[in-house]
Amino acid sequence: MSHVEEIKELDALVSLLDEPNVDMFNEIREKVLSYGRLAIPVLEEAWVNTLGDHDSIRIENVIEEIKQEELIQEFNNWAKESDSNIIKGYVILSKYLQSDFDEGLYISKFEKLVRETWLEINDSLTALEKIKVVNHVFYSVYQHIAEADSILKPETYYLNKVLDYKKGNPVSLGVLYIAIAQNLDIPVFGVNLPGHFILGYMDDSSTMKFPDEYIEEDVLFYLNAGKNGAIFTGNEIDHYINKIKINHKPEFYLPLSNLNVIVRMINELIVVLEKENNNSKINGLKSLLKRL
Repeated sequence: MSHVEEIKELDALVSLLDEPNVDMFNEIREKVLSYGRLAIPVLEEAWVNTLGDHDSIRIENVIEEIKQEELIQEFNNWAKESDSNIIKGYVILSKYLQSDFDEGLYISKFEKLVRETWLEINDSLTALEKIKVVNHVFYSVYQHIAEADSILKPETYYLNKVLDYKKGNPVSLGVLYIAIAQNLDIPVFGVNLPGHFILGYMDDSSTMKFPDEYIEEDVLFYLNAGKNGAIFTGNEIDHYINKIKINHKPEFYLPLSNLNVIVRMINELIVVLEKENNNSKINGLKSLLKRL
């Protein structure tokens, strides 16, 4: 079937989405869904020309189902990659969260940030000196900051908002920080400390390893992306864990995989979206987590 024929068939199918019989509607809906992203422009045009609220909601739901399935497939493909480049995962999530997300534009902005950091880095620098450079570019030159109460605002999780307005929350800033560092072969990973998302700088005396290959002795120091990249040690994690009176666990000190960092971001985002009753996005993100 040619592209023109596909569009004609889609037009015909979409025009039938006002079918009152539930079984027949579901059959039509499944056929529309089978076209995937190709169906979205046709559905959006139909939505603009729809007069009834009931039909508008039906069309919106079909569009959302297509986006959810696309997210799940693309995200699963990314998760299966051996390196799971974290910026790719963040971009996939951002495309789902905002339909007008311009992937090319924001990948370009990210690459510019990496390039400007790379220009200041050389192999003779120590781990602390490298982080000093990353912090200088990220927080002083680009002036990224964590907004007060940012964890309560969905937009502070969106990659385009962070790159455009230089404002985020500890997780979104942390993911961007990890992405910059890893693109420069600097072994910085997320660490899943309860109540706080922190970063760990791992032993850089050899080639960067997968997160689960490191042990606690490999951690050179920790970073707080929400506090201008402030550096601290495991002793401060000990103090914090004792203060909140929970049992010490190895995962509070060890690096997370990039996949699990994005999963943490998604879980936080679901909590924030629940406060706004954004059920369609919540259901999509929950479906994604179930199928990982």
